[in-house]
Amino acid sequence: MKTCEKITKCLIVCVVIGLPCFSFASWKESACNNVTQERPCTSVSDNYKQPYCITNVNHNRGDQDVDNASSCILPIFTNKFSEIAPKTTTKDIINNYCQSLFGELSDWRIYFAKSTDSLADLDWQQTFDSHQSLFLYALCSSFKDSEWNMPFISSNNLLSEVYKWDLVKTLNLQQRALNGKNYCSLEDEPSLNRCDIGMYTTKIFAWIMSDLFKIEYAQVLAVDDAENFEANKKIQEFMSWYYNITGSSELKEIEKTYKKTVSQLKSDQKYYKNVLDTVRIIDNEKLVALVKESWCPMKWTIVWMDFIACALHSSQWRGKPLTPSFVTLLYNELLHYRHFVAYYTYASQSRFDKSSEKLEEEAKSMDFQRYADMQVEAFELAGHNFEEFSMTYPLHIWMLMYIEKVEKFRNNFTDVVTSFYSLSEKLQNVQESPY
Repeated sequence: MKTCEKITKCLIVCVVIGLPCFSFASWKESACNNVTQERPCTSVSDNYKQPYCITNVNHNRGDQDVDNASSCILPIFTNKFSEIAPKTTTKDIINNYCQSLFGELSDWRIYFAKSTDSLADLDWQQTFDSHQSLFLYALCSSFKDSEWNMPFISSNNLLSEVYKWDLVKTLNLQQRALNGKNYCSLEDEPSLNRCDIGMYTTKIFAWIMSDLFKIEYAQVLAVDDAENFEANKKIQEFMSWYYNITGSSELKEIEKTYKKTVSQLKSDQKYYKNVLDTVRIIDNEKLVALVKESWCPMKWTIVWMDFIACALHSSQWRGKPLTPSFVTLLYNELLHYRHFVAYYTYASQSRFDKSSEKLEEEAKSMDFQRYADMQVEAFELAGHNFEEFSMTYPLHIWMLMYIEKVEKFRNNFTDVVTSFYSLSEKLQNVQESPY
């Protein structure tokens, strides 16, 4: 139990440490209300309506630190492990997890944030919330009964429209037996005991990350939507976004003066438009329409589907593609994926009494952990590559424009240089050696 508590605490704390856009400067005491006997967890979170506060995750400043996430989430979370009885089914384990984190009561919901610069409020752009986790919703909603109901999740959920179609069919999550039955179906396998949850969840997480990075890579080039793609309009948006070139006359001059660069930019934008066509599960067009309809506020107080939409598409008027909200969105998914790995691997082993059953489950857990380690490694690499791309691509286009301008200057100067050298040779004193 202690080992699991340490693992879970590390997951919550270490993920936050990994955020490049988080700063851990000291906060005023009024920024966070610490949990006390007089002010329990439900009070400081306003009955789970406000995020828990974390003032410093380095834990090196003694009484100055506030870590309500660890104080409130961990005790309830670890108590849930003691409730796992022998012969508990996989269905019960997943149902317990989903209902506790994503249900109506959310009694151990992961929900915390950092403060704003004013120290008087929380920065909702950098808020971790299990209710806004795409991975968690995809996992819990993918299991349906014979009447197509989702027993692991509350019906009142506002993330359902983020996805295009049925995830099970889209991602081919079925695990078929020789007789054709699906081991990961509540209809064919009510207990889900023969479903390989490690492979099942890893495939969901991998595709979510793939879609998120595809959308955001296209955002760097000011390409947000594959359906309503207009090449000239996207060129104008790119120039306006990075170089503050907004006038129609300026834009025409840019297209006239820098034909090669504009042609290259158009080609790149068309390529990433085609990349958006391969987004498999996230309904990007709906998210784009939502942003254009309601616009993302400068003071970030949005949640649910609005949060996802603005985290992916608010960069177009922020001046940079790598926004704090997008980074938070990514790490929120990583946090809940690792959180589920820690929960499931422990819970699945705790339900068996026989040593042979435990040994078999330990082998499955090792495979699951190996999948998770590979996913984390891929996540880190993808994040690093995207950070480099988002920082260098605008500079790359600027350098192409500069090179094209220098080439034109050189070409226009050719006639003058030729005449100059001819005149120099004519006026040269033939009696003097040129060397």
